[in-house]
Amino acid sequence: MKTATRAPPTPTKARYIPRGRNQLHTIFDGHLDEFCDVYDEKYAAKYGMFRVDRIRDICERFLTCGDYRLGVARIRCTNPACGHDYFRPFSCKGFYLCPSCSQKRTLLFAEHLTNEVLLDLPHRQFVYTMPKALRPFFRHDRRLFAEVSRLIYMIITEFYNAAAGKPLLSGVIAAHQTFGDQLRWNPHHHCLVLEGGFDETGTLIHVPLTNLTQMTEVFRRRLIWLLVEKELLAEDFAQNLLSWKNSGFSIDNSVCLTDAKSKESLAEYIARPPLSLKKIRYEPFKGKVLFHTKYSDYFKENVHLFDALEFLAELTQHIPPRRVQLIRRYGLYSSRTKGRWSQMPHVAARAPDGWRASHAPEPCASEDPGFEPPDDGEEVTVEARKRAWARLLAKVYEIDPLVCPKCGWEMRVIAVIQDPVEIREILAHLVKTGRAPPGFDPALLN
Repeated sequence: MKTATRAPPTPTKARYIPRGRNQLHTIFDGHLDEFCDVYDEKYAAKYGMFRVDRIRDICERFLTCGDYRLGVARIRCTNPACGHDYFRPFSCKGFYLCPSCSQKRTLLFAEHLTNEVLLDLPHRQFVYTMPKALRPFFRHDRRLFAEVSRLIYMIITEFYNAAAGKPLLSGVIAAHQTFGDQLRWNPHHHCLVLEGGFDETGTLIHVPLTNLTQMTEVFRRRLIWLLVEKELLAEDFAQNLLSWKNSGFSIDNSVCLTDAKSKESLAEYIARPPLSLKKIRYEPFKGKVLFHTKYSDYFKENVHLFDALEFLAELTQHIPPRRVQLIRRYGLYSSRTKGRWSQMPHVAARAPDGWRASHAPEPCASEDPGFEPPDDGEEVTVEARKRAWARLLAKVYEIDPLVCPKCGWEMRVIAVIQDPVEIREILAHLVKTGRAPPGFDPALLN
């Protein structure tokens, strides 16, 4: 007869409550069909043509998240004298809309970057922004982000080489984000940049860049002429842009990253989704969404009232086309070069602990797919997400869902239920006994 073993004492500051439906689900439930019906007529010209199928696909996937009717896992305490249990609904594993799944992916990405990629050397954040006159081009051609990422890496490399007086191999993680205050379209790049690089002898050359006036001007000119080469800008308009006294281009590198905690925090920031549930409140009778944020000098307000369809248009504009990569790695951090770290002692000696602990002898580039998402931002493998669920919940909420809140013993998944009839019977019983899942509307059983 098997006996349960008590888990190591784990302080539980609060009881884990399985998430259910939230306000964002309610907004999409009530307005998605209408939004898709009128998208081509009312929104396509501004937010992008031929996007409605992509939007519907992502939104319908999000609507399955936390829906107890679509499948549950039963989790029970291993203490025979306790028997506490609960049901957890399936997640959508989406990135662009789902706040819960996005948070988990963001944390996994940050941990991967800190433990497996970023060298134990000083880094800086570089933020590249552009004027409003050029931003619409990036809305209608999302492939431009990749070209601008490469452009930024080339500029940083050229400045490092000029400062050192010889070629250096540095490392850059470039992430493009499209959202600004109140979900407005504001394309920009966040880059985690190694401060300096290695020369051909393996010597580390520290290159702190302080005055970015020249780099900003180079970025400005090269981006403008890139758009001219692609026939998106006429040459006369390009010349006009170059004559502006206040160009609207800027580069900021005031944030220095010197330890693992600061690197992980910034990695979370550059991989965050466009929306936090804390910022919105839905008023269903009026069909309005109240959006709270910090005071914006641009909008001259910290609260904005959206019509529901307008809110969906602003939010879904940030869903990228299929196979558009949001985060790219260059130089020392590219997949190909990282696969050769073991052959570069000067790099391996400064590799993060996770890489050194898990590194196998003589790796090849194919063994390190990196974090360049192959499809739909799939930066994190399914197995990694499954293993990390409980640990990440404990990290975010200081609650371990696999530690019983009543007795402190270990909890385990004892069943995964997907049969609709069985799920309906379970939900009906929970409602009848006063144990309805959080966020579940009993009317859905009628």
